[in-house]
This record gives sequence, C-alpha cells and structure tokens, in this order.
Amino acid sequence: MREIEKQGRDKYLIVATGHQGEPNAVLSRIVDGKLGFKLFQDDHVIFSCTVIPSPLNIANRDVLETKLQDRKVRIFRDIHQSGHASREDHRDLIKMLNPKHIIPSHAGIDKTVHLVNLAKEMGYELGKTVHLMHDNQRIEF
Repeated sequence: MREIEKQGRDKYLIVATGHQGEPNAVLSRIVDGKLGFKLFQDDHVIFSCTVIPSPLNIANRDVLETKLQDRKVRIFRDIHQSGHASREDHRDLIKMLNPKHIIPSHAGIDKTVHLVNLAKEMGYELGKTVHLMHDNQRIEF
C-alpha cells in the first residue's frame, strides 16, 4: 500500500478481499485505517457480486458500505451477475491488466486449473509466470 502511495494511486487497481463486509478482510481493514492506505472522496469501490443472504453478511456489508459512504467513496454494486467470471471474462481481464504473474486462487485445484490452462494459452508459463499455490505456501518475485 505504501508503494502505491509512493508511485501514484492513478497507476494501480487494487483487487481486495471483503465484498461480504468481513471485518478482517483487506477492504474493511483499509476503511478502518489499519493498513496505512486511505480511500478518498470519489475513489471507486466495485462490489462485483451480491451479498450472500445471511443476517451476518448483510449486517457486515451494511456497516462497510456506511463507512464508505461517510468517506464519499463511489460504490458500484452487483456488477457481475453470475458470481464467477467466465473464461472469456478472465481472458479480457488478463489482456487489460497484462500481469507479469498470475496466481489462480479462491478455489480448489479442480477450478484453478482452468485459469492455468487459459494463461498457458495466452503465453504464460506454469512455474515461471503462472503459479499454482497451496495453503501456507509463499512465493517471491
């Protein structure tokens, strides 16, 4: 986060955990001032999916959105309707961001392997620029 501030906020897109308003997720920690990075008026926060309809999630998300609104952050909700991006959505995102490395996450190997295969089709190399990680595994670039 410090590097983003140093390099210039306009050069970065932050993809963070926390769309359900989980108190320890990155987005909540940013909003609560725990990460040394602040959201300012007219910054954008995009919630790509709906809240999982449980009382705890609904309450957590409401608290998070209230804090964002207090900071006059622009909130965009429910952008992605299916809950998971399609293969072509992933292809478009990779083309737009042109990342040096891809680390599929947030699913088991049966799901992440599909993104690995797409990345390989797009010129990424398994073990060099696309990485399958296991719990508690670290990687250095």
